[in-house]
Amino acid sequence: MTHTAFEQTLAEAVALARLAPSSHNCQPWAVHFDPVIHCGYLAIDNRRKLTGLPSLEREMLLSCGIFFHFLEQLICLRGYQLHWRWCDEQEQQVLAGEDRALIRFMPGPEQAHQATAFATLSEQLQQRHTVRSAYRNTTLSEQQRNELSSVLKPYPVTLGIYYQQTHGKALSQLTQTYAGLDFANKAAWRETYSYIRFDEKRQYEDGFYLHNLFGPVSGGFKTFFKVAFHPYLSGLNKLLRLPTKMAQGLAELVEAGPHYLSLNMSKEGDEALFRAGLGLGALWLKLQQWGWALHPISVLVQHDTARQALAASLSQSELPVFFARFGEPQQSGSPAPRRHWQSILVSDTHSLTKPAPNQRG
Repeated sequence: MTHTAFEQTLAEAVALARLAPSSHNCQPWAVHFDPVIHCGYLAIDNRRKLTGLPSLEREMLLSCGIFFHFLEQLICLRGYQLHWRWCDEQEQQVLAGEDRALIRFMPGPEQAHQATAFATLSEQLQQRHTVRSAYRNTTLSEQQRNELSSVLKPYPVTLGIYYQQTHGKALSQLTQTYAGLDFANKAAWRETYSYIRFDEKRQYEDGFYLHNLFGPVSGGFKTFFKVAFHPYLSGLNKLLRLPTKMAQGLAELVEAGPHYLSLNMSKEGDEALFRAGLGLGALWLKLQQWGWALHPISVLVQHDTARQALAASLSQSELPVFFARFGEPQQSGSPAPRRHWQSILVSDTHSLTKPAPNQRG
């Protein structure tokens, strides 16, 4: 699907936007585009989304928002402004297969390209990785804090920023207390385990390798982890206290910080979550521009008890939808598997009707 200039731009942008982060690197997005009437949809691919916990629906919407922020920025730099709007309930069901439409978009007239800015953004996206290892104790300046707040102003989220000196111990204790929930819920851990890729020589389109979690690991460690943490051997790993040891290791990283951020929303609903994801994408890129990284501590927002405890620890009246430690990493992260862009971008000419050119709200 590369017959027109915009279709070529869309394909190029999808090939880069697919590097966006998502839980378990499941990449739950699909882009449907009709080359005849020149409009399309961003959708959730329901065959790819996570279902182990009800709260993962939030993360799927946030992930799609991040993906679309990257996509929209890339397309804009290639000379096309995207006009888009949120789909109503009827439109969400119009796509073929099991994809659930989120937004409907169409490009405006072609304008001047910004080749240098596009190349810079392309490089940033290719270098962006989730870094789960130690960070340097670099100070977050007041100017940087203001920049992060400014990035999020157009979006329906409230940003909270916290520091190791004041919150590290309490957040570490929360992590130690609740991280075991990842293993306690059998359906959730079974789903998580299914995304771990133990053979680093094979090419996968989703999931993550153990070195994405732990850095370089030996063959013996891979074999041990594969057996000891198998969902059918939960009794063994509890006997060996492996969940407790994993929780302790994560808690130590959390305590080291050096900084933490939370995103809260005063407005409920799928559209608000998607727009919050747009803001999270913008914030992630700002950190990438500084050479900084994010490490989402998802267990603290995926379970109700942990989420409530986190809000109380941060003195927040609203429950966070996203929480992470962030800073300047001591070592760069490593790439995780990715879907091919052709499995994301779908040529769809039989189910779309031409939308009104509504401006993004």
